[in-house]
Amino acid sequence: MSLKLAVGDPLPSVGLRATDGYLLNLRSHVTKQPSLLLFFGAPTLKGADRRRGLKAIEAIAAGHDRLHQAGIAVAAISCDSEEQQTAFAKDKDLPFLLLSDERRSAVQVLGVETVADGPNVNVARPVALAVDREGFVRGVLDATSPDGLVDQAIHALSEPIPAAAEDASTGS
Repeated sequence: MSLKLAVGDPLPSVGLRATDGYLLNLRSHVTKQPSLLLFFGAPTLKGADRRRGLKAIEAIAAGHDRLHQAGIAVAAISCDSEEQQTAFAKDKDLPFLLLSDERRSAVQVLGVETVADGPNVNVARPVALAVDREGFVRGVLDATSPDGLVDQAIHALSEPIPAAAEDASTGS
């Protein structure tokens, strides 16, 4: 599976459970403020896939204050259950919401690559989406090398929308 979204595409509506217990629609969430959405596999994976996910989570947690100051909301999504997400967020003392895509609806709609680890299926390689408050993807960020991930997100969400995306969104 390859990512089905590109810069300028609208984020589809997908409902996920958050670690705060609420059902959250990704599209509605991003219309409140620009957002960085990280798809990762770490809470229940093993080996290199887990390490990649952990590094991405740690990079965003370390840069959370900068993202918050830039007016960017953060949410991270894995295919683990709400209970696993809640335990992981508490263990890592994460300053942002984790969302459970246990049914894999979001990763399937978006084309996020998954991997099976025994009966567990989760995000194979971390990927981040920078989405503006109108719900359009402003950046597809490779989170497998998380150095500079926060800078890339801030940059993507502070730059003007490319002309092709503006024309598509206004119908001109």
